[in-house]
Amino acid sequence: MEKIEILKKVCRLKIFSALSTDELKLYILLLIFAQGLNKEEEIGLEIIRRVFGEPFTIEHLKEMGFSLKKHKLASLSLSCPKEDKGRYPSDNSGQNVKLSFELYDFPYKSG
Repeated sequence: MEKIEILKKVCRLKIFSALSTDELKLYILLLIFAQGLNKEEEIGLEIIRRVFGEPFTIEHLKEMGFSLKKHKLASLSLSCPKEDKGRYPSDNSGQNVKLSFELYDFPYKSG
C-alpha cells in the first residue's frame, strides 16, 4: 500500500475541502497505522488522545468517524475488553479502549 499516493489522491477529491482539520488529522493518523485498505484494523484510543490533546471526547471522535464514513473514506467503531465494559465510555483514561477502523478504497480506486 503506497500511503503517499493514497494521500495525494484524497487531497485531490472534492470532499477534501469538506473535511474539518480534525477529520483530516484523524484520517492521516489512521492511514499511518493502516496496513491495507478495506481491512479492519485497530488503534489504541490513547494514541488518538495524544494526537488530539485535551479536551478530547469520545463524542467528538464519533462525530469525526461519522463524517469520514459519510464521505466514504473510513469507518470507525469503539470497543473495550469484557472486563471493562462497565467503565466505557465514561472512563476518561481510555487505556483499554480500542478503535477498530477500516479505510475504504472507494473514493480513489479508479483515479
